[in-house]
Amino acid sequence: MTKLKSLWKKPTKTFELILSEKISWFKVFLFFSSNGIVFSYYLMKSKGLIKIESFKETIISIIMMLIFGIIYGVISNFSIGFFIKQTGKIFGGKNDLKKIYNVLSWSYLPSTFSVYFIIVNILMARVLTTEIESIVAIILALLVGIFSLAQAILGIWQLILIFKGLKVAQELNSLKTILNYITGAGIFGIIYYYLIFPHL
Repeated sequence: MTKLKSLWKKPTKTFELILSEKISWFKVFLFFSSNGIVFSYYLMKSKGLIKIESFKETIISIIMMLIFGIIYGVISNFSIGFFIKQTGKIFGGKNDLKKIYNVLSWSYLPSTFSVYFIIVNILMARVLTTEIESIVAIILALLVGIFSLAQAILGIWQLILIFKGLKVAQELNSLKTILNYITGAGIFGIIYYYLIFPHL
């Protein structure tokens, strides 16, 4: 919670402190996984793969989301970090890959809270499909809306942290930091798209 509060109040100084410490690979994998789980949720939801018709289907959906999210989060973020390092050469940035992974992972700290909100949202959505009192249904529906809004806010904050963190790690100005991230993430996005949809 201390790091969370510090990232909210003084993100630049916090990232400077984080980079002065030894990288924790456990936290890198944990935060990368959290980010992947959030992506997995929205992907599965868009494809109608979050099933809540029964308690069993709900639990299976959550487990699938977690497994796919962890795998995707680790692979995608290690790849994005690598591409950011490579494109950073174009913009004249400092390209210590460990530092890039470190700031990316800590930027995803809000994702860990999003994961909790997502799981609770799925469970509440399941409850809403059952026969419950109207007042309970209204309260649960309101909570789902509040949690969805919280996820959106956390997502915006995460983008700000990525920007602040990479700016510290690579010692670039604001514009170059943004362009470097967009270029690196864009390269991964193109590769991901053609791996998933090779026939297009």
